[in-house]
Amino acid sequence: MLELINNYSLQDILIFLTIFALAIKGVVTFYDWAIERIRKVFHKENMEEKEKNQIQEHLKENYENIKQVSEQQQKLQSEINSITDKINLLIKSDRDDIKSFLTREHHYFCYQKKWIDDYSLECCEKRYKHYKDEGGNSFIEGFMEEMRALPKQPPSKE
Repeated sequence: MLELINNYSLQDILIFLTIFALAIKGVVTFYDWAIERIRKVFHKENMEEKEKNQIQEHLKENYENIKQVSEQQQKLQSEINSITDKINLLIKSDRDDIKSFLTREHHYFCYQKKWIDDYSLECCEKRYKHYKDEGGNSFIEGFMEEMRALPKQPPSKE
């Protein structure tokens, strides 16, 4: 140590100690910076991995939801088709019922009574309109023309 003091001045030793302290401070600062940087990189990678896993989990949940909605939609479509078939059957049945009603009314008023009152004709007209709205053909149209041509009052009994 004496040799060190003899070879270097106090000013040189202080400068050397200051430079050495600054070097140690630089190494410590570099170490802290490097550790923090590594943490950020790993944290960023962990966050990216975490976000990726969350997105995949959401996609799985959405896929399951879409699958359930699709199954429900297929059930509903099947039920709608069944209901549509039943409604079509009811319309055909109603159309046949109206055709039968109008045929019976036609035969009664045209062949038996030979006249028709306004109310009965109006009822037949309404039923005929429903018949046409339900897709009825022109079979009944001729019957309606004959009933419209009938007198609206009973023939006089002279």
